[in-house]
Amino acid sequence: MPSGLCSTAKMAKINSVPAGINLGLVLHKLPIYAATLGLGGAIVLAQASSLSATSRGGLWAVVQGLCLPAYQSVGVAFPCAEVDIANGLSRGFAVLRVPASTVHVLVVPTARISGIESPALQREDAPNYWQAAWDARRFVEEGAGRALPRDEFGMAINSAAGRSQDQLHIHVACIAPEVAAFLRRHQTDIHGSWAPLKGRLAGDRFWATKIESENLVHADPFKLLARALAPGRFPMGKQTLAVIGATFHDGKPGFYLLTNDPRAAQRDGVSAESLLDDSCGK
Repeated sequence: MPSGLCSTAKMAKINSVPAGINLGLVLHKLPIYAATLGLGGAIVLAQASSLSATSRGGLWAVVQGLCLPAYQSVGVAFPCAEVDIANGLSRGFAVLRVPASTVHVLVVPTARISGIESPALQREDAPNYWQAAWDARRFVEEGAGRALPRDEFGMAINSAAGRSQDQLHIHVACIAPEVAAFLRRHQTDIHGSWAPLKGRLAGDRFWATKIESENLVHADPFKLLARALAPGRFPMGKQTLAVIGATFHDGKPGFYLLTNDPRAAQRDGVSAESLLDDSCGK
């Protein structure tokens, strides 16, 4: 997760404090948000250090302790960019901007879910957080200041060992230019079933498949990956997963799904997040 110093002015740009918000409460809890994202300046602003930057529960504390109370009390998601609990907390999510980048957001469930390995994601009625993440690409466009084609968007989740937070979060940003070029070259090698990609991508070996669909309403990448892995032999917690928008040669819209090679002896160091671009080519 990107980190960096954030000044008072920069924090103001993330979301202004609306009338009716208890500013004292927000400032009291702001170190949680600051420590989670490495915002040293915001910690100074709040003049406290209630949460260590190494805490793996910080992201959940932001959503549960700041964004949800603000939204439920006055209908404003601050400091998140969005909170959606229209279908209840168990199916809701929040969108947080990553302050170190204007074109990188996180989609976080409002239910307590550890990460990619959680059995809750495999339930028949589980919410499709990838569709929520795909919808959140509008915040990336907003940060980029321009409309972007679907094949410039990427979403990613890291493995249990590769993440810094133990609350499920999907990264949404642009994809790195070299990743886009790689996928264009190998488009005919990627089919509707999982198979190893030819060559290395961002220095690592991935498996890939594709979905032909405008959106992910009827396709949950968590479940598609779990079905492809031999249960017990290749645990989901060892996997990282990227979902990248695509327009195929025939003009049809869809997505590429990429995961680390489940047969590799060392898998924890592979990160789907590394396929994303925090600058959107700026």
